[in-house]
Amino acid sequence: MKCKFCEYEWITKKESPVACPRCKNRFDRPGRTVGLQIGGFVGPEDKVGMYISMPLSPGTGVSINLDSQFDNVLETIMPKLGDIEPKEKQLKVFVRDTLHEKNNESKLKKIHTIVMTGAGIAKIVNEIGRLTKLLGY
Repeated sequence: MKCKFCEYEWITKKESPVACPRCKNRFDRPGRTVGLQIGGFVGPEDKVGMYISMPLSPGTGVSINLDSQFDNVLETIMPKLGDIEPKEKQLKVFVRDTLHEKNNESKLKKIHTIVMTGAGIAKIVNEIGRLTKLLGY
């Protein structure tokens, strides 16, 4: 028999063994889950998939109006971020720079960076959701 966890092969004495003799993982429990778990944290190097709906007809673009709604959401993010964790500190700098940005293209890029960086912080999950809706996702 071959273990599905550590790939150790052995000859079993029983018809259906309960655990691997090498790694002791049990076969009667649910398998391991891979990827980001609900309530888990996203590290700075982790990649998170996002569903993006695209226009069906060719040549159609998505236009985003950078109005005060984005600034209002960004201003609600600022007080929720602390200075202890490096990721939150980095995100606070991004939010501050985005609020003071005048160029629309660079402001949009910074908002995308804020969404991708802040996706794993539980304190601001509602604000990140509002930003993604405003971006049209």
